[in-house]
Amino acid sequence: MRVPGGWGEWSARQMAIAVVLLAIFVGVAAVVPVLIQPGHDPAPQATPTPQARSTSTISPTPTTPATPTPTPTPTHTTNPYLVRPAVKARPPHTPPRAVYQEFPSVCAPVRTTTHAPVTGLAPTGTHYDVFGSTATAPAAPGKVPTAASSCLNPGDRSTYWVPSLLQSGRRIEPESFQVLHKGVVRDYTSVQLIPAGLRILAGGTGAAPSSAADSSVTWACTDYDAPAPPKASTCHDGDKLIAWIAAPGCWDGRHLDVPGHRSHLAWASGEGCPASHPVVIPTLLVRVVYPIDVTAPVRISGGDYGFGVVSGWQPKVLRALVRDCINAGEHCGENGTPN
Repeated sequence: MRVPGGWGEWSARQMAIAVVLLAIFVGVAAVVPVLIQPGHDPAPQATPTPQARSTSTISPTPTTPATPTPTPTPTHTTNPYLVRPAVKARPPHTPPRAVYQEFPSVCAPVRTTTHAPVTGLAPTGTHYDVFGSTATAPAAPGKVPTAASSCLNPGDRSTYWVPSLLQSGRRIEPESFQVLHKGVVRDYTSVQLIPAGLRILAGGTGAAPSSAADSSVTWACTDYDAPAPPKASTCHDGDKLIAWIAAPGCWDGRHLDVPGHRSHLAWASGEGCPASHPVVIPTLLVRVVYPIDVTAPVRISGGDYGFGVVSGWQPKVLRALVRDCINAGEHCGENGTPN
């Protein structure tokens, strides 16, 4: 087929090609002005990098962990007055009856001081007469003193003290001081050693009510026996004034001392010691002799009379005395041998 016209005759094929070319031209003409606009500098588009897919779960936003409170470490305190292991009572026996189960310790004065080795016997400022150990301070709890002793038996290095007696404003020098160590229970074989460092107070200010009657002081001179010092002219010319006081003989077996210096000890009965204080130790009977002016009143420094001791016997010496005198039911003299 041919198409007539001024351009000559076109075949159908030529007409189809012409239409296609015209369409391409129109499309290009529409795009080129956009591409050549001033200031347009198209940047190449980066091909996005594929991201790896995570299969983990999403965690919450982390927070600063709280500092854990440390578990407190137990404080290991050592009580120097606590005996380890505890001393136990001896098994009971039924020994033959004995009149005596005792031995004495006789000591000379060492010094006078206003500082008692153990407080609680009398008010501050009280003057004390000290006997026994020549050391100015007791040994550490449970230790035997190494200082010399004013006692006739050098194995007794205990520190003993009582308030001073005064007459006309002057101190009376004690003439003699004796501590009788005695078994007062029926089973005298149950009596054990007084441990080194044991603190004992009897009488004086602050005595426990339960022990007041047992530890009360007795004063004596010729024709006089009473719980208070005699008035002037009560004793006869040439008399000595004698103070007697006892200390408890049952121990809890655990403590060399306690606050108040009293509750670790208790009083024995003829049958023995209470279950709370099962260990039987020698009961101390103290006798102090004073030369006095019978025409002048006697005054106690601090107001109350009492007795204190920090035990300091050498164990070997004390063991022999307890065994041969108290446990054997014997009376021993100042030399430590049975009479």
